[in-house]
Amino acid sequence: MAQSTWILGPVADLVLFVATPLLILPLVLLSRRQFTDEMIYAIVGTLGATGHHLPGMLRAYGDRALFRRFRIRLTLGPILLLGVSVPLLFSDLRGGMEVVLVLWGFWHGLMQVYGFLRIYAAKTGQPGPHSARLDWLMCVSWFGAGMVCSDGRVFRLLETFYRTGGPLIPSGWVGGFRTAWLVGTAVITTVFLVHEFSQRSRFRTSTWIRLLSMMISFGFWWFSMVMVDSIIVGITLFEIFHDVQYLAIVWVFNRKRVDQAAPVGGLVRQLFRRSGLMVFVYIALVAAYGAGTRLPEFLGGESLEELMVSVIWTSTLMHFYLDGFIWKVREQETRAGLGIGDSASAPETRPLTEGLSHALKWTPFLLAIGAMAVSQWWNDYVFGDATARDIQVIERYRKLVAVVPDHAHAHLTLGIQLKRQGQLQQARQSLEKALLLSADRNTEAHFQLAMLLSSERDIDGSIRHHRIVLSRDPRRTESHVQLAFALQARGELEQAEHHLHEALKLNDDLPAVHVGLGRLYTETDRQPEAQRHLQRALTLLEARTDTNSESTKLLEVVRGLLKKSPTTP
Repeated sequence: MAQSTWILGPVADLVLFVATPLLILPLVLLSRRQFTDEMIYAIVGTLGATGHHLPGMLRAYGDRALFRRFRIRLTLGPILLLGVSVPLLFSDLRGGMEVVLVLWGFWHGLMQVYGFLRIYAAKTGQPGPHSARLDWLMCVSWFGAGMVCSDGRVFRLLETFYRTGGPLIPSGWVGGFRTAWLVGTAVITTVFLVHEFSQRSRFRTSTWIRLLSMMISFGFWWFSMVMVDSIIVGITLFEIFHDVQYLAIVWVFNRKRVDQAAPVGGLVRQLFRRSGLMVFVYIALVAAYGAGTRLPEFLGGESLEELMVSVIWTSTLMHFYLDGFIWKVREQETRAGLGIGDSASAPETRPLTEGLSHALKWTPFLLAIGAMAVSQWWNDYVFGDATARDIQVIERYRKLVAVVPDHAHAHLTLGIQLKRQGQLQQARQSLEKALLLSADRNTEAHFQLAMLLSSERDIDGSIRHHRIVLSRDPRRTESHVQLAFALQARGELEQAEHHLHEALKLNDDLPAVHVGLGRLYTETDRQPEAQRHLQRALTLLEARTDTNSESTKLLEVVRGLLKKSPTTP
């Protein structure tokens, strides 16, 4: 009987594995009409990005044969990863760990696409090492091209790298690296196409499945990273594609393992049996796992939130680590689970558990952590003085602007840093540049410019920008408050009161709202209401443990207003 060229079938494969981006894109674009980009990213990040770690763990710890074979890795790996992530979470290297996660996540994403290409290659008669090597080079080069040509990704990586103490990189080096990578990608693509053309007579016409998968995956990655203006929307788009592929292939694989009476645990055997209900149970478990990692956030408390971050880090690192060896297409058990016809005769790859080979694969990870620790120590030693540190921060963001001069967010962050250090004229130029590059769509730039104009006593300009912010994000409490203060300064007390009450609906625990209402009611001789809000502001401010100069200033204002009030006891 001829082997099927599909994993599930033509329609199912196109929907779940190959042409999935064509369905995802309109879905996300429609969702942006109802939800903010941050809300969409949070939902996908929780239920998808974190939730999809669970199936891999079920495969690793629920498959008895796999666990017996890799028991040392599966036992010591989590201990090592937890031992690394928790201390870093409470150190100055937290930002550096984010760089490691981004780079490892990039590698993880491209290797998943490579895995699907090799599945289709095996099913269509292209299992040779030369073909595999070219597929791998195509994945690395095209995914890398999307990364280095994404101003947002380059900015985010370099910003975090610099915050962790990394040395400043000349902008010319970054541009040269980008050019070299693109030239390399063009060369690899040419070699790949020549090879594919030379092999066309040896394989069935169904090889187009693999090529279509490659084109759509690379094209969607490029679109998500380079062409989408919002970096979090771009990440969300590709994350959904990655998660759908992963959840579907794990379901297919484990169901076939159960059908083959493979040595799997009871949970896996029950969950992956042929049942429509179990599909929904499977999805519910994935969603529950993702939502469960956010539980400490809702319980409150800084320690619990830090625990949540540590759990997510460890879960993410474990997911990346496990997927590096439990899904090898060349393995006999993996081929059997994927329905690849020659699985019975495929040689079992020698386990690396007892040797040094697998241990050496930890070297880049541990070296990266060590290098960041040394860099952070050196950075703190050299720039220990506050003035030197401020100068260094501005220099970092100037370098980032030079690396990605057309990236609006780079100019925005430089403007924020300049504003913090009192360089208002230069800050204004950077913020206006951010608005120009974003075609006036950067809401944060409008907000920062509004705050800057307020400090320069340009009340009309501040009001104009705050109104733009609220027209796009009506739930931005701080903009309601600051707009109210500006309107009150211009004598528009009714409008000021309206915006303060809008802010009150959004956050009753914000002292500035109560201070604003207390001041407004004092000015309009509504003393009982003024007293109520000023006392509320006093209670909130005195209960704060993280006092800063702004809180101290507000506290002085409240006490001064209360002293002036004739109804003060």
